[in-house]
Amino acid sequence: MLSFLRSLGLLALLLAGAAQAQTLGDIDVRSQGDLRIVRIRFNASVGFVGVQPSGTTDRYTLRFELLAGEEPVLRQATDELRRLPAADGLPELSVAYEAAPANRIKQLTVRLAQALPLEARQGPNARSLELLLRLPEGTAAAPATPRLPAAALRAAEPAPTATPEIEAQAGALLAQAREALAARQADASVSRLNELLKLPPNGQTQTAQELIGNAWEAADDARRARIEYALYLRLYPQGEGASRVAARLTALGGPLQASAPAGAASAASAAAPPPKIFSGSIAQYYYGGKARSKSLVNIATGIDQATLSRTTESAIVTSADLSARFANGWGETRAVLRGSGSTNLQSGGKNSNSIGSAYLEQRFGEQGPAVRAGRQSPISGGLLGLFDGVSLVWPLANGLRVDVMGGVPASALVSAPSEQLFAAVLEADTLFERWGGNFYLLDQSTEGISNRRALGAELRWAGEQGSINALTDYDLVFNALNAVSLHGSLQLPQQTTVTVLVDERRAPSLQLTNALISSGVVSLKTLLQTRSLAQIKDDARKTSATARQFLVSASRPLSPRWQGSADLRYSAVGALPAVGDFEASAATGAQYSLSAQLTGTNLYSQRDVHNFNASLITTPFFNGLQLAYNNLSVLSAWPDLTLEPSIRFYTQRDKQQVTINRIGPGTRLAWKASPRASLMGELLYEVSRSRGPGTSDNSSSVFFYVGYRYELF
Repeated sequence: MLSFLRSLGLLALLLAGAAQAQTLGDIDVRSQGDLRIVRIRFNASVGFVGVQPSGTTDRYTLRFELLAGEEPVLRQATDELRRLPAADGLPELSVAYEAAPANRIKQLTVRLAQALPLEARQGPNARSLELLLRLPEGTAAAPATPRLPAAALRAAEPAPTATPEIEAQAGALLAQAREALAARQADASVSRLNELLKLPPNGQTQTAQELIGNAWEAADDARRARIEYALYLRLYPQGEGASRVAARLTALGGPLQASAPAGAASAASAAAPPPKIFSGSIAQYYYGGKARSKSLVNIATGIDQATLSRTTESAIVTSADLSARFANGWGETRAVLRGSGSTNLQSGGKNSNSIGSAYLEQRFGEQGPAVRAGRQSPISGGLLGLFDGVSLVWPLANGLRVDVMGGVPASALVSAPSEQLFAAVLEADTLFERWGGNFYLLDQSTEGISNRRALGAELRWAGEQGSINALTDYDLVFNALNAVSLHGSLQLPQQTTVTVLVDERRAPSLQLTNALISSGVVSLKTLLQTRSLAQIKDDARKTSATARQFLVSASRPLSPRWQGSADLRYSAVGALPAVGDFEASAATGAQYSLSAQLTGTNLYSQRDVHNFNASLITTPFFNGLQLAYNNLSVLSAWPDLTLEPSIRFYTQRDKQQVTINRIGPGTRLAWKASPRASLMGELLYEVSRSRGPGTSDNSSSVFFYVGYRYELF
């Protein structure tokens, strides 16, 4: 505990400063039999695109579309990493986010301590993705110390016999329960299993007793899951699923203690203090870069040659991630602190530091209320942003809750005085069979003036063969649609996955303070002294463009070692007129891109991945082609060293007949020096040549980083 508090204080001193939203949120894991479901939460709306490779390996690349987020998220240039320690049969897992601010399609790199088959899908809302990892047969966590008195143990009884009608009814209920659980409808699954377990003993009773524990876990009710698991072990101590159930019961804290005399309870409490779980890491990298260019320009007196060499980047970036969980008499307390800081070593450069999350959270029981205070992202989905304040979750009924949030926006596009935020979300996990969603109200104000007031809703459908997520956000101040989005993923035969995205939104989101961008004024009250409210609304509307995008992606295995995928994408951003100090911006026009990827796994070893990519892009202003190859290899002689060479070629020709050719080789190294420490580095070199009427330009640049990551606990 003391080491955690010291780390917390050091991080706060290092990173105290401006707010900056991070893209990755929390990561947690839950179990369904031998399946482990890792849920990755985001601080922005995301849409699942695909995962590669399709074979079994210890490293996967998950692609997703960043649909919407605050400016700090969209412009984020620093990578992030989250780590899950090994537990409950699942090996150690890490998720690395590659920022790539110029790309809307983002990547997560998932690394496992051992190779496991992995699938991915959209999470239960627009702010989450899920990884599905199936453990090898027979894998289990260490069983609990004697679960039951020896006298209570008995041999598994033979499967009971029941009438054909009962067996048929039980089989149908079990199938419905499994289907509901696969569709993330935990409440419906529990209902079906309760019906089954009320039937006379039959061939499905034992399986249902294990599955109802899984279902209660999926419903985030660990107390009831522990009760059902303990009952399974009493009834079937040597049953087929006994080792799995024992592992799950151990992971959840063991059987619930029966009531005991006060003295005995006190002694037990003293002997077994509440569990405390700490996790955290610190990382530090040096980023460097140099560029050299040589230009030849035809002028009246001959050819003029100019050579320029400059340092483009020199900075040290430090990031840290700390969290702690404490079980107590009221439930569970959680503390989180995440942030990063950058020291610019260039002359005249500015340093920056930021805290993306800093909050305390108290949960009162498994299904009870929860309160969180500090810098945080919204608990639910919707177009809500990072804020400093308090949030409250209050359950209304099984699968239905209300989330209330209030505070001050922490990363607004425009800083304005006396800002306030209030939001209320009604969340329904199960509206109908396979359907869920939420309805939200958001009100942001500055100096008592309503800045953004919106009504929004999300609707979700999930089934065994796919999922659909829809979102709409309507602004009541502007009486205009702020965003509408539809994302769907479909699982077809032969492991074929098709993903479709249709999205239209205002960028940035409609709000009155957008008018401050073009006015040079820092307060709406000051601006209202010279302009009417209608004029301010018009100026704000003119600084928010309409962005449209469409994406269809398909992927499927071609063989046990090869997987193919293809993406077709359309995007367009509307024009913006000149408003005050705000310069006019031309429309991008329709931009189309078509890309194809071929991924090979374990072609010459047990741990190698190859990715070949070809992309075509066409716009009203230029046409381009990119060819790329990436490789990941782990040398058998040095299993803790990972080598990732790559090469990329890009060519472009615009409407002014200017041709640009670029080629860039690179390599990345990662060495796990100890169970807690890792060293990493990357080197990229690029040569570029530009030719056009009367001009010729040759340039080269080098970029690199080197650093370390250390796990504190």
